[in-house]
Amino acid sequence: MRPARPTGAGSADDFASFAWVDRLVSGYDLEGPRVRMGILWFVLAVAAAVAGSVAVALLFGIVAFAAALQTAAAWRRTRRRPSRLVAGTGALAMPVAATLGIGLAGVAALAFAAAAALVAAVQPRRRLHPVAAAGYTLRCGFFVALAAASAVFLARTDAAALVTLVVLVSAFETGDYLVGTGAASPVEGPVAGIAAVLVLTFTVAVFELPPFESGSAWVFGGFVAVLAPLGRFLAPVLAPSADARVPALRRLDSYLLVTPIWAWMLWQYLL
Repeated sequence: MRPARPTGAGSADDFASFAWVDRLVSGYDLEGPRVRMGILWFVLAVAAAVAGSVAVALLFGIVAFAAALQTAAAWRRTRRRPSRLVAGTGALAMPVAATLGIGLAGVAALAFAAAAALVAAVQPRRRLHPVAAAGYTLRCGFFVALAAASAVFLARTDAAALVTLVVLVSAFETGDYLVGTGAASPVEGPVAGIAAVLVLTFTVAVFELPPFESGSAWVFGGFVAVLAPLGRFLAPVLAPSADARVPALRRLDSYLLVTPIWAWMLWQYLL
């Protein structure tokens, strides 16, 4: 394992000194009740999927809200000043709006962008161009909001599909964490996670668990195998440093890319 750097982000100079590989390969957080929290998250996510889109919006929306606040706070320590209020509100508003339909979710996304631009334009003593400042606010909240809203779309389209996604993503995270924590290479964890996804995809395909048939199960499972690892690499790019303390963002990292793709694909597949 790589030696740990001090957590959090210091100055803008510290941020600029990070190698690009450190921004992508962030290592594994061994502090705190990570395993227990992972199990609790899995249980809550499955229960929310079964309960319906409102429960999914509340669960994923609250985590997205926390992720946006934590990421914005981390950026502010680097002398960037994203709006925590706008980032957090937007991250929660999009999944809540998604319970009423894709149109309202789109309106919430546009309102999020407009609020970020407005706050950046009127911010006193700004160090950045307003467009750049608004971009940092959106960077903190938009991607987690999109993942949460997409989970709501999945729940509205087919709850069983969302349960399957949660199971496959959790399988990736379990394999990634268990192998990656003791691995000498940063690729061993993701490879183990991908293997776990493929094993469970085989089960879904053989038994044709609804709403999937054999062939479609491999297509959807294959996207989890590819996109869940990429989501883990995207999360430290959204934060100011690879080791920034943003646990809520880390809770959603594997969902960042795969959930929007699954929501679009499932809509095409079923409708």
